[in-house]
Amino acid sequence: MPDPTDGAEVDPAYDDFLEADDEEFEDADDADDVDAMSGEPALGDSVDEGSPDAVTRALQPGAPLLLLHRGHQYSKVLPIVLRDLTSRHGGALHVGVVSSVPRTSPSGLKKFMTACETAPIRIADPEGFARDDSFGPAMMAQRGDKPFVGMSLQVQWPYFTRPQPAGYTADWVEETLDVQRTAGATVLLTPGVWADPAAPQVSLDVMRQHAQWAKPLVAPDEHLAVNVTIPSSWLTNTVLLTRLLDEIVDMQEEVFYIRVRWPLMAQPYGQLIDGKILDGYVEMANTFEDNDKTLLLPNTSLTGWTALAWGAHGFSTGIGSGERAFADTRLIRMRRTGPRPEPVTRIFSTPVLQTTDTSTAARLESLPGLAPCACRFCVALRRLPAGRHDKELAGGHYLRTVGDLTAEVATHRRGLRAGVRNVVRAAERTAATSSAAVPLIQANEPRHLSLWAERLR
Repeated sequence: MPDPTDGAEVDPAYDDFLEADDEEFEDADDADDVDAMSGEPALGDSVDEGSPDAVTRALQPGAPLLLLHRGHQYSKVLPIVLRDLTSRHGGALHVGVVSSVPRTSPSGLKKFMTACETAPIRIADPEGFARDDSFGPAMMAQRGDKPFVGMSLQVQWPYFTRPQPAGYTADWVEETLDVQRTAGATVLLTPGVWADPAAPQVSLDVMRQHAQWAKPLVAPDEHLAVNVTIPSSWLTNTVLLTRLLDEIVDMQEEVFYIRVRWPLMAQPYGQLIDGKILDGYVEMANTFEDNDKTLLLPNTSLTGWTALAWGAHGFSTGIGSGERAFADTRLIRMRRTGPRPEPVTRIFSTPVLQTTDTSTAARLESLPGLAPCACRFCVALRRLPAGRHDKELAGGHYLRTVGDLTAEVATHRRGLRAGVRNVVRAAERTAATSSAAVPLIQANEPRHLSLWAERLR
């Protein structure tokens, strides 16, 4: 949990940070700028955690793995959070980073990975599911038949656009691995094309074939994870889930990176509130734990954190809604007339494990027994002029808090499951007892807490 003395870490250089605009890490001095803002030693001055031994440790049973998932915006704060969590929590958790390959320019991807080079786990996700010949018609319809990745970036990645008219090939899988190596990844992923529930055996065969092609291409000091992208029906349909888990258990590979497409989120920055999908996660995580395999759950926010109690080893989350949840979207057509409504400013409220509007979060923190967050990002937010909000600082607070929560439950004296259960129960109590003074309704309501509590008994 946040350290009361943490605010002392902030220095005047954060004034520059508030004005920084670095969506793609394209400036030559970006990595240096990140260190200059933090008021702490440069990342390069830290002990190198990127050795093969460190990668192996981060993927083995023990301390959980938190992956900071880079989005299109606000990526400059990630190396700062990475350093904070590494220095604060040591062996209590492992920390890594993930960045999309096709949604980033080659130079931007390389610079981001360099800025995070002390992280033992660095993943450059090839996102094979987003190829035009991969993702399903439902995802296509959600985008109004527009490509999943912008054309200006697509053309910079030949592996992503290279036609495969006769089906995916071993040469294409090798090309996909080489792209990740060049970027500086320490864990290589198989392509992760879309697994169509309408053709389950074909999809499972492709998953296995890609792993078989990739395995001999991975050097002894490299690490491979099987990349799987599935719609949520693979978790809610008992037959599909059984087939998926049977296939995984039968495979020789030990590390799996499984991304699940969720239904449309009721609140973009909320949590998954579908009990059937959660039950699927429980069974999947239990199966991985029972069979000594490593399960990583990208883009799952605190649902992934909760899944640590069920047997998952790691999860990823980020600042943007797309990094917190890989979910269905609704095509929105912008109104061309009239003024736009003022945006709602939001921040993660730790006492109730829910992103709320900033006014509600402040009122919760003022209640007896609670206190304002003292992390460096919240201290910087409170220094802003009245009425001003900064999404990157709020995002840094969220990522830092998730890391603190992960370390807290990982070091619980009665084990990780008990740690998660205690945090969830405490959040339930806070939400219930504060409801008279601070009603948590509509987008502020933590509807996920009861669902988690039921599955943590």
